[in-house]
Amino acid sequence: MAPLVFFGLLAGGVRAQDAPLRVDVDYASFAYDEALSLVEIYIGVEAPSLYFEAVEPEGFAALLPLRLDLVRNAGPEAGAGPEAGAASAAPAWADSTVLRFALPDTAGMHSGHYFTHQIRAAVAPGEYVLRLAASDASDRPELQLRQSLAVDRFELDGAAAISDITLATGIAPNAQRENVFFKNGLLVHPSPNRLFGEGLPRMYYYAETYGAGEVASAQGQYMAYAYVADADRSNPLPGMERRLERAARSPDILVGSFDTGALPTGSYALHMALFNDRNEGVFERSRKFFVYNPDVSREDPAALELDFETSSYAAMTEEEVEQGLAHARLIANDTERRRIRRLPDLDARRRFLMDFWQKRDDRPMTPLNEFKDAFYSRIQYANDRYTSTMEPGWQSDRGRVVVTYGLPSDIDPHLYDQATVPYEIWQYNNVPGYGQSIFVFADMNGFGRFELLHSSVPGERSLPNWQSALYRR
Repeated sequence: MAPLVFFGLLAGGVRAQDAPLRVDVDYASFAYDEALSLVEIYIGVEAPSLYFEAVEPEGFAALLPLRLDLVRNAGPEAGAGPEAGAASAAPAWADSTVLRFALPDTAGMHSGHYFTHQIRAAVAPGEYVLRLAASDASDRPELQLRQSLAVDRFELDGAAAISDITLATGIAPNAQRENVFFKNGLLVHPSPNRLFGEGLPRMYYYAETYGAGEVASAQGQYMAYAYVADADRSNPLPGMERRLERAARSPDILVGSFDTGALPTGSYALHMALFNDRNEGVFERSRKFFVYNPDVSREDPAALELDFETSSYAAMTEEEVEQGLAHARLIANDTERRRIRRLPDLDARRRFLMDFWQKRDDRPMTPLNEFKDAFYSRIQYANDRYTSTMEPGWQSDRGRVVVTYGLPSDIDPHLYDQATVPYEIWQYNNVPGYGQSIFVFADMNGFGRFELLHSSVPGERSLPNWQSALYRR
């Protein structure tokens, strides 16, 4: 079996006996031959979620059997999820392996420990569903994951194109062809969770270009452009762009990195584009990633714009205003909520939002509204962690609690107790005004939607006999 590599990444994790197995999956596809494309499947496993046993002389080891297959996605049935159409199809590719992870000692293991692995498959271009099943020596149920994959067709001598982008924790020249991460003279260590920032500030990227001769200048050069932008925008962030003059060859390898250490917590996208000799963009590819930097504040020039007419609030669209009001209701007091309902027109709503955030800026002489910045960092966290097909993360019960009260001091998960439905107990050391508090969330219907069952905070849902409600009927 190919060797596995151990990296320290930022990722949540708890002791194996208390939590489910936590696995992240990502992928990228590249040119292979005239009929097939090469798919690289990136697998990340949080070390604290593994079941380790003592072995000699290494210390501790965990075995993780994996089954994977790719099934053509024939399209979902009405009302079904994106994988429904592939549920009964025969796999176009399948593989099974046993991953082995070793540590000299588990005493120092923490939530930042992360193992990565990579598996390659050559398949015909098309829409697929990746099905992954994993189990270990513990008594936890088998983990099953499904993810949609779009495998493009690439032609070395066809129109100019860019492969999928691999986001990585490190890329370095190396001749170890037997290494599972070896590719074109490089070791490319993927980041399956695509999370960077604190503890891992530098984000590396790998991509391939094809058909560059179609856009090359008379001197045989073409332009490749890479830049980082906010996830919901297309303009590059200051200092986060690279332009490269490249000799036209097919394939060509594009490798680089960006320092994410100064980016505020949030979602971003890496964009890569090809330009012709007339400086016209002819092909673009992007990859979303996430940054967690709790000590970096997001600049908010609007905090100093005391004149409404020249403020950014005055230019907000109706959709932006309604979204902003929906967010504000999470932390608004009763008087403010009643006022929101009575606002007569769009302009009044805009003025309300400006006043709402300025009143909460406890450091008005700084160029930032630290309170608003922290609030929207929690919104982004909730969206990234709890978004589902049913609702955005901030509207879920767990997301709303995070946005309203911040991250819990401790989470006590009970996801595989046989007698009860899956549930979590969130403990807060200090909710302002209420002190130590708890929130109990439960998946009452078995669909993965955790609803608030009970809280000790006044005004939240309270169910005195919540323990009895958890037992399966």
